[in-house]
Order: sequence, then structure tokens, then C-alpha cells
Amino acid sequence: MNDRIHHDHRNHPIEDLRDLLPSAEPTLTAAPAELTEWVTRHASRLAGLGPGADPGAPLDDLEPLRELVGDARVVALGENSHQIREFGLLRHRVLRFLVEELGFTAYAMEYGAAEGRAVDAWVQGGPGDIDDLLAPTGGGSGGPGGDGKRARRLGLPVECRDALRWLRRHNAGAARPVHFVGCDIPAAGGSLAPVLEPVAAYLTAVDPGALRFLRTALEISEPIAGGTVMVPAYARLDLAPAEQDRLTAALARLLGRFGDLRELYTERGGRAAYETALSDVRAAVTTDMAQRAMAEALAGSPDGPAFAARERYLADTLLEFLARSGPDVRVVLVGHNAHIQRSANRAGGPLAVTTMGHLLARALGADYVPVALTGNGGETVENVPDRGHPLGMRWGRAATPEAAPDSVEALFAGVPGEPALVDARALRAFARRRGLPEPVRTRLDTAYLEVPVLEAFDGIVCVPGTNLSADTPQ
Repeated sequence: MNDRIHHDHRNHPIEDLRDLLPSAEPTLTAAPAELTEWVTRHASRLAGLGPGADPGAPLDDLEPLRELVGDARVVALGENSHQIREFGLLRHRVLRFLVEELGFTAYAMEYGAAEGRAVDAWVQGGPGDIDDLLAPTGGGSGGPGGDGKRARRLGLPVECRDALRWLRRHNAGAARPVHFVGCDIPAAGGSLAPVLEPVAAYLTAVDPGALRFLRTALEISEPIAGGTVMVPAYARLDLAPAEQDRLTAALARLLGRFGDLRELYTERGGRAAYETALSDVRAAVTTDMAQRAMAEALAGSPDGPAFAARERYLADTLLEFLARSGPDVRVVLVGHNAHIQRSANRAGGPLAVTTMGHLLARALGADYVPVALTGNGGETVENVPDRGHPLGMRWGRAATPEAAPDSVEALFAGVPGEPALVDARALRAFARRRGLPEPVRTRLDTAYLEVPVLEAFDGIVCVPGTNLSADTPQ
């Protein structure tokens, strides 16, 4: 019998987001020897990612991806923690392989859809520098809503920015340039302004009367905004329920207006502009829901279904891009393993039941191939909520915990020297033929996420000796 212990966090404020993960004793005392031996024999060794690793080096080691990917339209590349140097370098190389060798034509990320339009303009050769758009920014301390707190931006690690620099160089000489697509809510849920400000310009032209709803939303949301969802989530703990409801109602009326006057808006501004503005309004609604969900979790009343709004937006934004782009478009998608996993999460738990990957798999079937990136050894990120921090969160360095015996990481004990790629479908088939216990969890920062790993992903890459990105916020 599987003896799992799940903590009840209701009505008990939490100080660490890891407390939201179910706590369970390992289901095994040791990783199944037959599975670790299979991984040792069948894993494809990839090029090392140590000091001096060159993302521009030959890509011959990535050839096993050709069969794993097949004809899929969307290949998702994950990570068990953000801000990890080796994951960024490896995804850079895989991006090159999928674009140069397999003809992929779009690069999508867990990054704001509205902000992503400026990134796409840059990778197509537009003016400016990518660091101005995406590099993390500093800032002083301050209370909720203060200038110091608002000055911080999480941005993207240097490894991600270097991949975008490569994409710009590639596009300069490409017969078919690769487009960048942001799929996420704005500023990781910290602010509604990146989506509502463009909508304000749109409404000024097509329906000035609707601006009153938008202004109400900005009036309430922006004084508590910050660089991540944690800042407004903490601030909402002190925001009157009536004021939160007024924000939600204003956004609901704005979204309703877009639906009710769809034909009029399209006639006045064109279909493309309407669809972009509608997506931004939906992002604002989803951001409000995400902030509320996080505030409820911090207050000790986590509600998993409430977190599903962001997953739905992530999936729908990508599916809408595919629908607009035609059947020959193929997408490289980057996101956290917990977003790209094909499997749903446990019903009744604190995590979103449906994930982006679950929704994409339902819509695309075999055209969706998720590949998890994880690691053993070295260091990883330790995320600690901190109401006094400008981003609402502190990022620290922590030793990567030893692999739990029932985790997928434990199966890579025989390939410690270099990154190793395993076809999860083949490993799953072997395990089931032999009646062997499959891994039931995978690493998430310094904790573990319960998931049927060999069902959740088609491929798994384990990297030895991970390190934090050089510009990880502190």
C-alpha cells in the first residue's frame, strides 16, 4: 500500500512555497536496479556543459532527438528550476538543432505574451539591445508599492538572452525567420499594466466608453504591483475584499464588452488588432485570478483549481498562435517542467489540476512532445518568499539534494559524467514489461513534485553538476 502523508495547510499562513507540495515518504528504499541499468545502457550522452562550453559547437550529439521528436509540431523543453546555467545552455543547443536540422519556425517561452511582441520585433532585426528588454534589473528596498519594490525586474538569465542573440543572427540570413512567441501572463503575474496599457490605446480608437473599466482596474492594481506575482499577492492580504471585488468586476465588464461588441470592434480596428487586444484583456483577467490564488495560498487556504487559470492562458495562447500560423509551423516551447508535463496533478491538492502541457497534449495528441530537464549534484535554486524583498521572493543557492530513491533522478546514477538523454517512452515500456515500479516524483528546486514521470514526459535529460546563472537575483 502506498502510504502518503499530505499536509493540510488550510487557515495556516505559509512561509515557504515548498510547504504547498505534498509531503510523502519515499515509496522505495532504493531505485530499481533493472531501471538504473537500462538507463545506463540506453541513455544518449550529450556534450558537456562545463566551463567554456560553446553553444555554437557542432550538434552531432543531439541526433537522438530526431527520432524522439518525429513530426511533432510542438516540442517543449523544461527545467526543474529557473535560473540554472546548464539548462539554459542545453536549451540553446537544442533550439539550434530543432531550427537548423528539423526546420522549426517559432520559439515560444513562459514569458508575457504582450511583452513578447517587443522581443519578436528584436529577433527579427529591430533596434535596441536584448538586455534592455530582458536583463534582470536592480532596485532598492521599500514597502509594498514603493518605488524600490517597483524598480526590480526578474528578467531572463543571460543564457536565455544569448539564445535570443543567436536567433537574431540566424534570422538575418534565414529564408524563413523564426518568430518569438510569449505565452504567459504579464510580468509573471506581477502587474496588469503591460497588457492594459496597449488595450487603452486600442479602446481609444474603437470604444472610448470602455476605458472607464480599464482605468478602474489600473487604479486598484498598480499601487500594489511588483516584479513577480508575490508582490501583489502579499499586498492583497491587506487589501479590502470589496476593493479586490471591484477590480475583478471591472475586468469582467471589460472582457464582456469585448465579447458583446466583437463585430463592431473588428469593423473599426480590424480582426488582428481585435484578437491581440482580446488576448491582452484575457491576460489581465488571468493575472487578477493568479494574484488572488497566490494570496489565498499565502494565507493558508491554497486552492488548486484557482491556479489553473494561468495554465489555461499559457496553453490557449500557444494554440491560438498555431491556429493563426498554419499547419507547417513547428514550435520550440520553453517552460518549467511543472508547466510542460503531460500529466494532470492530483485532484484536491494545492497545485493546478490541469497544466499547460496537459491541455496541449489533449489538443495536439502526438504532435506534442515534452522533454524534461533535471539534474543531480552541484547547486540549485532555493526560492524563499519574503514580503520585504523588492520581488517578494529571495533566490538563494542550495546544494542539490540527493536523489530520492523513487525519483527519476535516481535512475541516472550510472551516468554521472555528462548530460544524458533518455527516451521516456522506451523506458516506460521496459518497466511495464518487467513489472517494475516507475518513478513517481521529480525534483523541483530543492523539493520534489509528485508526478508519474514516464507518462508526463516523452524525453528526460539529466545534467550532472548544475550551477546558478551568473545573474540570478539575490
